Amino acid sequence: MGRKYSAVVIGLGIVGSATLWRLSTRQTNILGIDAGAPINRLGSSYGGSRIFRQAYWEGTQYLPLLSQANDFWQELEASCDHPLLWRSGGLFIGSQSSGVVPKSAATARAGGIDYQQLNARQITQMFPAFRVPPDMEGIVEEGAYTIAADASRLHMLNLAVRSGAQIRFGSQVLEIHRSEGRLLIRLADGETVETERVVLATGSTLTDSLIPDLAGLLRPKSVPIYWFKPKPGSADSFKNFPAFLYERSDSRLLYGTPQITETEPGIKIGFHNSQQTDLDMDTHLEPVSRSAREEIADCVAALFPSLDPTPYAAKKCIYTMSPDESFILGESTQLPGVFYVSACSGHGFKFATGLGEWLSLAILGESLQHIAPAFSRARFDKTG
Repeated sequence: MGRKYSAVVIGLGIVGSATLWRLSTRQTNILGIDAGAPINRLGSSYGGSRIFRQAYWEGTQYLPLLSQANDFWQELEASCDHPLLWRSGGLFIGSQSSGVVPKSAATARAGGIDYQQLNARQITQMFPAFRVPPDMEGIVEEGAYTIAADASRLHMLNLAVRSGAQIRFGSQVLEIHRSEGRLLIRLADGETVETERVVLATGSTLTDSLIPDLAGLLRPKSVPIYWFKPKPGSADSFKNFPAFLYERSDSRLLYGTPQITETEPGIKIGFHNSQQTDLDMDTHLEPVSRSAREEIADCVAALFPSLDPTPYAAKKCIYTMSPDESFILGESTQLPGVFYVSACSGHGFKFATGLGEWLSLAILGESLQHIAPAFSRARFDKTG
C-alpha cells in the first residue's frame, strides 16, 4: 500500500490542474496524477491559446461560472512573473438570424457585460483584417481576452506544488474501488494509493470502467486547428486582431485567436462545429487531410483578404462531447467520494478556474447539486 492522501486529482489537463491549484490553497496532503507528460498533445488542454469571453451566446446559465472563472484567471496571472492573459478583446460575428449575435447580446445584457454592436462597415473600420458580408453584424466585448494555454496550466501546477501538493506524470490509473471506507487507486506500476476523495478530470480517456455513471454519454472527437500568416506587407492589419467567432451563413462556426507568443506559428483559426471525426488515438497525430486544409483555406480567403489562405501549420485537438454540448459534473453514485468532470464539448477551457474552485469545494463537503445544478448528470436521465 502506498501513501495516504486527503484527496487525489486524476488527470492534469486544464480542469484537473485548476482543481489541484484551488485545492492546494485549502489542503496540502494532496496528489495529482496524469498518465501523460506535462505537455501532452493527446489531451484537450494542449496548445498556445484559448478564448475567454462572457458575452456567451451559448446561454445565460453559464454567467455565474464565467464570473467566478474570470476572477480566478486574474488571480492566476497576478501571481505569475510573466503575462498569461492578452487583452485582445473579442469580436463575435453573424447575421441577426444566427445564434451568435443576438444570443451574445442577450447574455451580455443579462450579465451586465459591456459590449458594442457593429454593422459590417463598422466591423471593417475597427478591425481592418476582416471582410464580412453586408448582412453580418458583430458584438464587440472589450473585456474578452486570450489565454496563454500551456503557460497558464503549468503555472497552476507550479503554484500547487509550492503549496505542498505532489504530482506524478506518466502514471496510469487502472482502477478505483472502495474498501473499508477508503478509496483505493490502483496504478499501472503496481502501487495502490489510498485517499478520502478523488476528482476524475481525464477528458476523453474518462472510461466507463473508471466511472460507470457516464457510460454512453461521452463522445470524443478529433478536430483540426490551423495557423495562418499575414501576406507580405499586411502585418499592420493584425496589430489589434481580436479573439473572434464567425458564424457563416451555412452555420459553420469559425473561431480564432491572435498570435500571442513567438512559439505559435501565426493566427490560430479552426471550425468549432465542423470537421469533427470520431477520435482514434492511432491516427490522431497523423497530418490533417488535404481536403480539410482546402475547406478552411476557402473560408479564410473570404473572411481575411490579408491572410495567406494556405495554412502555415495544422494539428488536431480533442473535443469530448456530451449530448447537449455542455459540461457534466457530479459525484459518482457507485463510488461515493469520487467526483467527475468531463465532456467540456470544446468550450470548457475558459471555465477551468471556476470548475476547479467548485470541485475543490465539493472535496471539502459542499454539494455540487447546489453549486452546479445546470451541469448535473441527472439532466440526461429519461423520465416518464
